[in-house]
Amino acid sequence: MKFAPPKLDKGQTCSWTVTVPDGFYAKLVISAKAMDRDTYFQTIDSAGNLAKTGNEKMKPYYFVGPKFTIALSSNAPAAFGFKIIWLPFPNIDIGYSGVTEAAEVLNATGIIYKQSIYSRGGIHLLPFPQDPTNYFSLRSALVFEGGSFPGCNYVGNLYQMYRSKKPYSFSSEGSIVVFNLAASGNSDKLLIQDTEYVQDIAQFVELYPEIKTSYTETINGGKLKSSLVSVSGANFKLTKVKMDDEATMAVYYGSPTVGTIVKNYTALEINKAVPLNFQGEVLQFVVSSGKADFTFDGWK
Repeated sequence: MKFAPPKLDKGQTCSWTVTVPDGFYAKLVISAKAMDRDTYFQTIDSAGNLAKTGNEKMKPYYFVGPKFTIALSSNAPAAFGFKIIWLPFPNIDIGYSGVTEAAEVLNATGIIYKQSIYSRGGIHLLPFPQDPTNYFSLRSALVFEGGSFPGCNYVGNLYQMYRSKKPYSFSSEGSIVVFNLAASGNSDKLLIQDTEYVQDIAQFVELYPEIKTSYTETINGGKLKSSLVSVSGANFKLTKVKMDDEATMAVYYGSPTVGTIVKNYTALEINKAVPLNFQGEVLQFVVSSGKADFTFDGWK
């Protein structure tokens, strides 16, 4: 038997608080469309992370216990529907790894996995979705503080981290667990660095290879450092850098440390040296301060 979806009149709100049993997670799918700019759909997970949207197109959310909330606030008539499925956590072995100067790159969502990651100087996470304009697959990759699962504290998912443009980071010795609950088949990646190496960098901008004649990427850390970073493993042909005269640019294969530096350039030196080719699993261009425009030849 089919039923019409529930509807709200103008000015009405409603919410649901959903309990998730121990050993289970909840998969939520919503179908809804706001009729005006002031109507929104909202979810709040067990760590207090809030997600607010005007449209939902059946892209799954994933929640852990003890509870999460779904809410709708309407400034115009709205129709919506949702489905919740409670599922046991996948019964898989946990992997263990540590973070070095070279950094670590995980395939974030391609397969179902559970990985414990340790670092002496803290942990810094930066997601790289396969498609920066369509990154819903990152919702299934959950992050927990602690070295084992169960027994660790949920802090959020990679979708939230990427959307906020605020990398997840803590500065003390310890471990996290990344648990991906659904295999997307995508090549979404997760860059894991020791916080000690990147704590003075104010901005990270993801660098992707592009098939164009040339393209430009911009970073701007203001008075602080900023980094243009790639985890693609592609070859990048740098043809021009426009930055402040007093700024410097350092190239690293891995996290920015003395042991991974390729070379340090002034503004004058880099533009005398180009074109230059760089290729590494983790490649970073770190600028000491101010705005910098990097121009690359397209990927052939």
